[in-house]
Amino acid sequence: MQQDHDSRQPILPERYEVIDGRVYDMSPPPSEIHQRIVTNLLREFSIYLKGRECFAYPAPFGVWWKEDDDEHVEPDIAVICDPGKIRPQGCVGAPDLIVEVLGKSTAEKDRSVKMTKYRIAGVREYWIVDPEHETVEVYHWEDNVFQQPDVYGGDGEIPVRIFDDLVIKLRDVF
Repeated sequence: MQQDHDSRQPILPERYEVIDGRVYDMSPPPSEIHQRIVTNLLREFSIYLKGRECFAYPAPFGVWWKEDDDEHVEPDIAVICDPGKIRPQGCVGAPDLIVEVLGKSTAEKDRSVKMTKYRIAGVREYWIVDPEHETVEVYHWEDNVFQQPDVYGGDGEIPVRIFDDLVIKLRDVF
């Protein structure tokens, strides 16, 4: 059955993000390696967070910067420690930690537009996971100041700074 379309409204993709007024299509779906890495990281975070106030949400899970605003993103993983930010549609406000796994169609956006947005919004820790090189870049932002990332690879271990006692082994990720 064909649906009528109001010609004044743009046709939006099924899944999309809106950043600084620009619509970004979220298709095609992520690759198998992308999903495997997200699953592995989500498992590590979820085991650690069991019984704690924080929770790790995988995409598709929307993050809005302000209530009643269409601007939103869908990070691969969002760790949120303030239950007051959770709404039925997702999160309103900056998550404590965001993970993005690079894909061919998302790498540039994850390294530029989204990184800037996350830093300005107050995300405390931002991870960029590169499946091709099996590395993780970890950005820590204090007082909205850009700092060079810590880069982990090989058999390294990533200390999760927003938690005092969580370390993730890369061999459990890749």
